[in-house]
Amino acid sequence: MTFDYNGADFVIFWQPQESATAQETVDLTYQLQQLGNPGQSYAALGEGDLTVDGNDGRYAGFLRTDAAGENATGGLLAAWTCANTGTQLSMTATGPDSTALQIRFDRVISGFSCATN
Repeated sequence: MTFDYNGADFVIFWQPQESATAQETVDLTYQLQQLGNPGQSYAALGEGDLTVDGNDGRYAGFLRTDAAGENATGGLLAAWTCANTGTQLSMTATGPDSTALQIRFDRVISGFSCATN
């Protein structure tokens, strides 16, 4: 699923829970970002733990620029598993304004529910 949230572009995908950890899913999502944007440069900015609807997960940040080191876009990745449904999720948010990106990312994470109804 893709959507724009007030200047931040989001991609969320989900699948049945695999044996991959949240960190492995974040790492794979970062690799997919790099493969999907050839000719762009990437710099990892940090990573850590997060909680989504009571479920443990991981996040990571990155900066993407063009070959000249210009046109910077920030990105935040997250991965978690909804234990009650056995669904593993990965979310990517990107945008040129780091403050807006962080706020939108936090709002989506804090508003996410693993409820089945």
